[in-house]
Amino acid sequence: MADWKNLSSKAKNLTLAGLGKAKDLGESAKLNLDNVSEEENRKKIFAEIGRRFMEANPTPPEGYEDCYRQMEEVNARIQANRERLSKLKE
Repeated sequence: MADWKNLSSKAKNLTLAGLGKAKDLGESAKLNLDNVSEEENRKKIFAEIGRRFMEANPTPPEGYEDCYRQMEEVNARIQANRERLSKLKE
């Protein structure tokens, strides 16, 4: 009988430990999702800062020439894609 009580006690402890671990995993998943959301917020803020900076400085300041060139290339590709999309719609 003592073996059954001991086995029952071990099973209960394992179950409680498992529930605690599941709770930790759930909280960990929530925190990871929160961080992903905050990373997206940060990207939006950086994009807004960059947009405002480029509007205030249409000529690239020293050290920013490469970034401005990359932005011009991206904008040109976007415009080319828009034109192709427009032609496909016709």
